[in-house]
Amino acid sequence: MDYKHGMKNDEIDEFFRDKKPWSRVKDTILDKYLDAYLKTIQDRRRPILLVDGFAGPGRFGDGSEGSPLIVLRRMAGTPKHKVDMSALFADSRQGHRDALASNIDAYIKIGAAAAPLSDCASAIARALELGSSRSLFFYLDPYGIADLDFEMLRSVFARGPAQSTEVLINFSFPTFMRMSGNWNYDASAATVADKVKAEKIETLNRAMGGEYWRPIVEDPSLNTTAREDAVVDAYMARIRQYFPFVYSVPVKEEKQGVPVDKLAKYHLIFASGNARAVRYMNDIAYAALTPYFDTFSEGLLFDMRPDRYVPSPPAAIKDEIVQIVGSQRMLRDAIYDAIVPQHFMQYKKSDYRAMIDELVFQDSRLFPDPSTPRKPGMMNDKTPLSTTPWPGGKGP
Repeated sequence: MDYKHGMKNDEIDEFFRDKKPWSRVKDTILDKYLDAYLKTIQDRRRPILLVDGFAGPGRFGDGSEGSPLIVLRRMAGTPKHKVDMSALFADSRQGHRDALASNIDAYIKIGAAAAPLSDCASAIARALELGSSRSLFFYLDPYGIADLDFEMLRSVFARGPAQSTEVLINFSFPTFMRMSGNWNYDASAATVADKVKAEKIETLNRAMGGEYWRPIVEDPSLNTTAREDAVVDAYMARIRQYFPFVYSVPVKEEKQGVPVDKLAKYHLIFASGNARAVRYMNDIAYAALTPYFDTFSEGLLFDMRPDRYVPSPPAAIKDEIVQIVGSQRMLRDAIYDAIVPQHFMQYKKSDYRAMIDELVFQDSRLFPDPSTPRKPGMMNDKTPLSTTPWPGGKGP
């Protein structure tokens, strides 16, 4: 079915005419994370509800999948012998809802999805009404910062640790810049301060959950990328009141020529109460951002990666691993759960595994339980490790 693109309520926004490269990165992260999430969250033995609060029409004009079809495809491709899975979608534009209803009609007919709701607030309210005994995943990719009313989100965040809740929010710092005064990339702090006073302060306060952002953007000691980091970090700190694990995945636009560290097109804010979920997102985010980070070293004499993206040295990571194990006896999985959240998006799980192997087989700073069956020179996830030799042990 053909749909008209335009600004009217019954039309499809021009944004959905074709999928931009940065949107492909964002959707790849969503797709791969849902694959890992749906395969493992079933172990809680509770029904799963996926919520897309700003769903759009479901498909781009170039035929690319939108987030609703990504969600439903992953649901359909996940073994469902353990728990029931379903999805809720919402969009405030009638044209998007009409197109989405058509694009997901087959899923609506089998009960995997409901007819699209009229706005994100309705989807959240319905999810919370259904979700007392369900695992809930919220994907919130709004058309503007103003749509992310913090009080609306607080009802999601406040579900509590006993209930499985995960959230992936698209936070656009360039949109934040426009709303807080339309200041440009090179604007001075004084210029920013003057423009902020003339803009929609209360609207931003509702979206951000307070006015804590104003001293940040008006700070004369910060350049634009430093403001970006500080605003995003402060926003995450608000969310961290409810989740132990909150991280930002910057989705960048690759440029040709000498690389320059510019603002992210989006920040995907990931919040979870589960360290294992952090491990999954870590590897997915690392893979998604590697092509961007590589532009700062490939074909250049020096590695020009910006300081804010430089990972901790492997030697320091290995020291931390030894400290984490301490006087305990720990499996590798427990070490991953402890170290990855401290260094999100710096290394892959396989890199940490290699560091642990070095600590055992080269550095002799960790010692495997000799009673655990394993091949010489190898370990598995069932091998306990200690910082002191085991009684009767014969070394690695």
